[in-house]
Amino acid sequence: MAQKNFTTDVVIIGAGIAGLWLHNRLNQMGFHALLLENKTIGNAQTLSSQGIIHGGAKYALNGILSKASHAIGDMPARWQACLAGKGDVDLTQVKVLADHQLMWSKQQLSSKMVSFFASKALSSRMQNVAKLDQPALFQDPKFKGALYRLEEPVLDITTVLNALAKPWQNRILKIDNITWQKSDHQVLSLLVNNGELGIKAQQFVLTAGEGNQALLDELAIKKPVMQRRPLQMVMCKARDPAHSLPAIYAHSLGSGSKPIATITSHLTDDGNIVWYIGGNIAENGVGKSFDQLTVEAEQLLHDILPWYEHPELEWATHDINRAEPKQSALSRPDTAFVESKDNVHIAWPTKLALAPDLADNIIEKLKGSSLMAGKHEEVTGLPTATISPTLWDSKFK
Repeated sequence: MAQKNFTTDVVIIGAGIAGLWLHNRLNQMGFHALLLENKTIGNAQTLSSQGIIHGGAKYALNGILSKASHAIGDMPARWQACLAGKGDVDLTQVKVLADHQLMWSKQQLSSKMVSFFASKALSSRMQNVAKLDQPALFQDPKFKGALYRLEEPVLDITTVLNALAKPWQNRILKIDNITWQKSDHQVLSLLVNNGELGIKAQQFVLTAGEGNQALLDELAIKKPVMQRRPLQMVMCKARDPAHSLPAIYAHSLGSGSKPIATITSHLTDDGNIVWYIGGNIAENGVGKSFDQLTVEAEQLLHDILPWYEHPELEWATHDINRAEPKQSALSRPDTAFVESKDNVHIAWPTKLALAPDLADNIIEKLKGSSLMAGKHEEVTGLPTATISPTLWDSKFK
């Protein structure tokens, strides 16, 4: 079979939130950008996220507004603008699961923490919820703790992926493998599907999350170095959908600087509600058996919601690696990351919410590389990539 050859301005590899957001921005700006994916759209970290658009409040539980809090502080407003049709990308068709989150403690917070939450630094981001305004789950008279409202939305990730993929679907291609064509330090083009199709571009961007490591190895790029921070997330739902769990989007606070648990709620195809649980239990659950982790998770629910008698539950777990630029002691990066090696740009958003900021940074790098918009025919002969199924439906089958 004769090799087909195409040209484009920018090739982006990896159709998670970072690749999709950048793909939209570049094509809207008049560049021709192709997004390549060897699996399904959003298949790894993006679809494994809880859909929370963080504003940094949960990084300030030690009473200090950290660099991470400042870096992510503007992101909810940027996403809200997109949800309203006034931002960088059009997210007007995205399903908003909750326009805010809650943060609760089963005991009253210390006066120092209450003062910090009420300070000028945080008062615009979170508010104390009066007893009469508390959701039904917290109306129980046995709940004697503190409850705060965070002005940070929670989004249905599948609808985010659909909204970002739809405008330029014909430029999001499903591929099987890549062979790089280089000259000196620059990448000239790449071959996909065992050399059946060649794509020549001015610039190449790696947004493949954990898959970036294999791409860097193939390109013989030794820095930046990637780190993996593993999680084992937990999911539960009522065995009887007639007695479904209540919807909750909240962080449970303890005495430490991290939430004990972060719970978001998601609908299965049959209308049952799944609680998707992250936080300390997901970090500490790495390597634990299904039985051990789910027993601990059930006990955790009793500990943080002692007044709530939940129905009989069905459980599932989900392993995922957070892929990021390497940090000392495998700590969490504070900001989105992009580093350029000639015409190859290696990127990790480090957080779902930071995708707009990462796109800004990459576009700045591309402009600095004298990227020019050209005229290109559309690629034919390859299927377009499809959206990944949700965890809630795949994990409980």
